[in-house]
Amino acid sequence: MKDYSLSNTSYFNCLDGRLESPLFGREIPFLAKNCGDTYALRCAEYFEGITLENLAEYPALIKLFAALGEYLTDMLDERGDDFDIGDFEYDGNAPVTDLLKVLSPERLVFERFGYLTDEDCPPAFSLKLSFDPVPDEIMEIALHGDVAVYAGEFRGVSPWNEKLLKKKWNYARNC
Repeated sequence: MKDYSLSNTSYFNCLDGRLESPLFGREIPFLAKNCGDTYALRCAEYFEGITLENLAEYPALIKLFAALGEYLTDMLDERGDDFDIGDFEYDGNAPVTDLLKVLSPERLVFERFGYLTDEDCPPAFSLKLSFDPVPDEIMEIALHGDVAVYAGEFRGVSPWNEKLLKKKWNYARNC
C-alpha cells in the first residue's frame, strides 16, 4: 500500500495527508474527517486513479466539472470586468479538459457520508479549486460515490448538508 504520509491530528478526529493527482499533475494536500485510516487511504487511492485519459469512466465527475464551468461562465458574466483575466475564454460547449487547464486544486477533503461505516461508504470528497486567472476565486465540487453533490463557489458550508442540494447557487443540482 502506498504511503500517503497520514498524520493524526488531535482536532475533530481528522487525518492529514498528501497525494499525487495525475488529473492535475501535482501534489494535493488532503484532510480526512471522521473516518479511519482505511477509508482515508481508499479515498486517496480512488482520487489518484482519476486521470485525463480515464476521466470518461467518471461521468458524475465530468458532470461536476461541466457544472463548475457553468458557474464560472455566470461568475465572469456577472463580475468579469472586476478581474484581469488576460486572454482567457471559456465556452460551455468546450471539453471539460479545457476547464481543467485553468483550475488549481487547493485542498481535498474526504469525509464519510451519513451513518455509513468506513467499509460501506463509497469514496466521497470535496475539492477546493482556485481559478488561475483570479487565484483568490475559490470554487468547490463534491462527489459521493457516483453522485454529483455540489459545484459552485466555495461557501464554507459542508457539501454534505442536504439543504445545500436545493440551493440556487449549487450548480450540480441538475446533474
